[in-house]
Parts: sequence; C-alpha cells; structure tokens
Amino acid sequence: MRGLIDESGRGARAGWLVAAAEWLLITLAFAAAGAWPTPDVNEAVYLTKARHAADPDWARGDFFLETPAAHGVFYRAIGPLAARLSLDQTAWIGRLIGWGLLAAGFRCAIAPLLATTWGRVLAALLFSFALRNTTAAGEWVIGGCEAKVFAWAAVLGGLGEIARGRFPAAVFSCGVATALNPIVGGWSLLATVATWLVGRMVGERSEVAHAIDRKQVSWIAVGLIAAGLAAAAAGVVPALGLAAGVDATTRVEATRIYVVDRLSHHLLPRTFADGMVARHVLAVATWWLLAGLLPAAAARRRIATFTGVALTISLAGLAVAALEPWAPAAAHGLLKYYWFRLADVIVPLALATTLAAVLGDDAICGRLAACRPGVVRGAAIGLLGLDLAVQSLHWPLPGRSGVAPRADAKVVAEPWAEICQWVRTHVPADACFLTPRGAASFTWRTDRREVVSWKNSPQDAASLVEWRRRILDCFSRSGSMVELERSTVSLGPDRLREVAERYGADHAIVPLDAPRIEAMPGERLHDNGTYAVYRLRP
Repeated sequence: MRGLIDESGRGARAGWLVAAAEWLLITLAFAAAGAWPTPDVNEAVYLTKARHAADPDWARGDFFLETPAAHGVFYRAIGPLAARLSLDQTAWIGRLIGWGLLAAGFRCAIAPLLATTWGRVLAALLFSFALRNTTAAGEWVIGGCEAKVFAWAAVLGGLGEIARGRFPAAVFSCGVATALNPIVGGWSLLATVATWLVGRMVGERSEVAHAIDRKQVSWIAVGLIAAGLAAAAAGVVPALGLAAGVDATTRVEATRIYVVDRLSHHLLPRTFADGMVARHVLAVATWWLLAGLLPAAAARRRIATFTGVALTISLAGLAVAALEPWAPAAAHGLLKYYWFRLADVIVPLALATTLAAVLGDDAICGRLAACRPGVVRGAAIGLLGLDLAVQSLHWPLPGRSGVAPRADAKVVAEPWAEICQWVRTHVPADACFLTPRGAASFTWRTDRREVVSWKNSPQDAASLVEWRRRILDCFSRSGSMVELERSTVSLGPDRLREVAERYGADHAIVPLDAPRIEAMPGERLHDNGTYAVYRLRP
C-alpha cells in the first residue's frame, strides 16, 4: 500500500513539473512577441496615469493625467508600484506578470482541446502568430503592461471553464476581466451567457443545466455568478459615469471625436487598414474548414459556439456602421463599444487550437498533405521558428542599439530620448511644455507636464472635447483635424505665443527641421541636431 501511495505521489509531482514547464514555455512564447523596449505603445498612457493616481504630485497639472479614469481597478493595482519604482521597472514587472497570467489563462483555455504538451506549446506559438496577422480591427493581446492584458488573461481562463461546461466559473472569470477592462470583459461576459443559452437550446447538458433540472444549484455556483457580476459592476459603473455631467450636445461631439477623429482605426470599419478585414475573413474560413475535419467533442463545440457568438457581434457592428450615413450620432454612439475586439482575439485562438489539433492527428495530416505527418509538422515548426527569429530582432538585449520603443514610432527615437533626458535633468519640475504632435513618451521620460499629446487622449466626454480643442490650437491651420502640423512652431511665432499663454506653457521642444523654426520665439537652451528645447518666458 505504501508503495502505491509513493508511486501516486511521484506521479503527481511529475505532473506538476510538466505543467510548470509547459506554462513556462508558453510564457516565453508570449514574451518573445511582446518584449519590445519600454515604453510600449500604450504603456506611456496607462502607466503614467497609474503613477499619477498613486502620487498626484507627480506631473501635477498635466491635462491628460488629471482627467477622469476609465480603468480605476488597474490604476489602483499598479499605481503604488509605479510610484515607488521607475516607470521602466514597473513596465517590465507588469509585463512579466501579464505574460505569465496570459500563459496560465491560455493553458486553461486549451487544455480541454489539446491533450499533449507539445500540442499546447505549438498552439501558443500559432496563437501569437495569428494575433499579429489575422485581426480585422488591430486588436492585440501580447504586449506591454496595461489593463487589457490582464483582462484577456481572465477571459482566457473563462474560456477554459466554458470548454469544461462550468459556466458559473466562466461568469466569475469574465466579471473579473470586466472590472479590469469593461470592453474586453463586457463582450466576453455577454458571449459566455449566449454560449450557455445556445447550449441549452440544442440540448447540451452542462454542469449548470443538470443542476437546474435537479433544482439543486449549489451555493458555490450562485456565489461565483454573484461575485462575477459584482466585479463587472466595479468596472462598468465608473465607465458609464464618464459621459455624466455634460449636456447632450457635448456627449454627441465627444463620441464623434472618439470614434471618428481619434480611434477610427479600431472602431470604424470604413477606415480599417487595407487587407485587414480580408485576412480576418480568410482566417475564419480556414478555421471553419479545419474544424470540420476533427472529431466531435463537447469542449470543441462550446468553444466553436463562443467563436460564433463573437463573430455575430462583429457582424452586428458592421450593421451599425452601415447606418452611419443616415444616423451618424446613433451609429457613433454604438460603435464606441469596440464591436470587433472580441472576434479579433477569439478567431486567432480558435484557428491556433484547431490547427494544432490537426497537426497532432496523423490521419488528418495524411489526408491534407501528400507526405508523412512528421514532414507537415516539421514544416509548421520551421515556419514558427522563422517567425520567432524575426521577433527576436526587437528584443532589447544588452548591448543592442537602434531598436526603438513603439511608443516613439512618430519621433526620431534616439535624439528624442536624449532631449527628454536633458529636460528631466535641467528644467524645473513644474515646467509645462509644448511638444511635437507625434510625441507620446514625453511625460514618461521627463516627469514634466505637457499641454496636449495626440496619443494621450482622455476618455470622459468633457475632456475629449477639450482635448480636440487643444490639438486644433496647437497643430491646425484650418481648424480641422486633417493635415495637422508636426509642431506648433510651424503655425508661426504669434500663434505659438498665443497658445503658450492660453495653456500656461513656459517651455517647448521643437523639431529643428520644422517649418518656420527660424522664427521660434524664446531662448534656445539645448539642442542635439534633431530637437531643441526653448524657454518661452524670461
């Protein structure tokens, strides 16, 4: 008997070690795609906001940082860390935690679908590749430290519960996701309920269905659902309050700014980048054809239903967008809810897991390709290895130079970092700057406030209208949002003085190749051949 117990214990330990190794490999697969230099695209937005929430004296008076927050749970969680460490350190710690949680959620989601460790690791690599190449609206999951990374980790965990037929746990997980990011979690919560209802209609006997039929719903299930809804309310209620306290005209204008001027590339299908919708449709068709080759299973059927619900939400978003010419205010008011975000992630997930299952089945591989299954698998692994090699080019390895943070894609990265470091060292802490329109990391790099940044756009209605006013004042000749100048100096010295006076700016960073730079008022304090710092007031 003791021998049997010892053998069982060794088997359990071996199972845990295999699971831990699998989780680590998936984490590394995600890190390979997300390991860009700091700050990443949205880190300069979310982590500065989190730091200011924890330490209001930091960059006090900055227009964006003092606008109402839409992701208060995330800011409260990460803010104390950002206030104690540098933003770069906070970003890397948050990334590592985020990638690890994504890996745990991903493994939970696909464990009922793929039986082998190598199949699950292969699915993770395929998922990373598909996320970067099959989205319609440009959604991403694996990247920097921001609220939606953690929200997607919770959604993936919820998908695993859906695959197992444990819907109360899925509701709880998606409720947590909603607290972190109301859009990510909210659509996932809706799709979870819809998936359960579809299962009931086709007679599927989930854990909850059996319990309802027996009239023996457990208090644990009730508690999970209640806790999930309470968590969701913690995210949704503050988000709904962002449009409160303003008149209807301001709300309509703020929504138009949000959907048309600022985030049309995610929200308005007519502005999506060329080819993105087509490749998304191709991914859906490929998933559908491959899924038909696999044997029926309850877990696959549930995930397929969830994927179908996500695609239905996208189709409804297209129908809403089609109303724009006739009812623009109503269409914009609905489109601001990111109708295409859920499918942008679930389709790559469904495609990756289905393709991994097909590659793991010798009979199906033999039918699809006129060669041995091992050759097909080897080719797939080789292509993914090539993708990994390409991704390694942006890793910020020690001694490597010339890899720019994605937040600095609209500036000349190295001179921009140098000029910001000079400002941080030599300019008073309470200074207020006019910065180039493409600058996204100024506050991150300098600890100083700025008049306005294109990237750092608020989310409440009143501040959005004010943000547009500032953008037009600083960069527009015509009073419209088209053909904006790179720098306020290009509008002439009189306009620059007027803007600086209106918004309390006493310094400016200007590109030295900007038109009319020779008429720049004030005293030049420093330049590096690409950018210059000016003091605008004596």
